[in-house]
Amino acid sequence: MAKRFLIVLLIISIVFLASGCLFFGLPNLNGSWDVIMIYSGGASETATFHIEQHIVYNYRGSFCLDSSCRELFGMISNDREVHINTWTSERRIDFAGSVTKDTMSGTFTIFDLDEGTWEATKR
Repeated sequence: MAKRFLIVLLIISIVFLASGCLFFGLPNLNGSWDVIMIYSGGASETATFHIEQHIVYNYRGSFCLDSSCRELFGMISNDREVHINTWTSERRIDFAGSVTKDTMSGTFTIFDLDEGTWEATKR
């Protein structure tokens, strides 16, 4: 009887751990985010993150810019640092920053082209 109880308790713990329920301090990134990208030269663009999956520290979804959507993937750390990786038709884009409940912000790099700052607000 005690052995069955321990097995059930272990299974429940694994399910909670895998679903992220034990990581209370991490914000929920699921959903759509309106992104403002400000390039180093001062120009700006708007884009969208659609984060469809957030399992503990890892997530994925889509990044939409100029009516073209691409896959995104990334990670969030315990100290709420966020890293998002995606690409346009010709170049990779890396976003790095921090997240609060409904806001993310930081810097981005479009490899071999430009860099700047970004801010995203959850819809």
